[in-house]
Amino acid sequence: MDQARDEIRELGGDVVAVFQYRAEPTRGFCRRRGVHFDCLADPDREGFGAVGLERGSLKDYAGPQMAKRTFQAIRSGHLMRSPKGGDVGQLPGTFVVRADGRLAFAHYNRDSADNPTNESVIAAVREAAGR
Repeated sequence: MDQARDEIRELGGDVVAVFQYRAEPTRGFCRRRGVHFDCLADPDREGFGAVGLERGSLKDYAGPQMAKRTFQAIRSGHLMRSPKGGDVGQLPGTFVVRADGRLAFAHYNRDSADNPTNESVIAAVREAAGR
């Protein structure tokens, strides 16, 4: 999302990441990776539950699809590290929320690497902004 941040902001949107770790590890994670948007901590995963994000099974974070995506990430120069704290089984998601609080886009990951394309998120922001 960091690559799409400027375009999303030009459309009147913003990018916020919510992590299941305490505040300091979340800040450190985003700082080390040069993330240029807000990174929020939700160590009790209340926000995850509020939007219906579930905990995956072992195959969702250690199955063949994850092995393939992990290899692709490493080949692209992204080092994978074991998370410290949190629940490795917690599945992530991506959401676009309209200014009035209604949901404009929801992507519930099938595994931890099943992220939507930046293009699909930008299209949802564009639609939510009425552009």
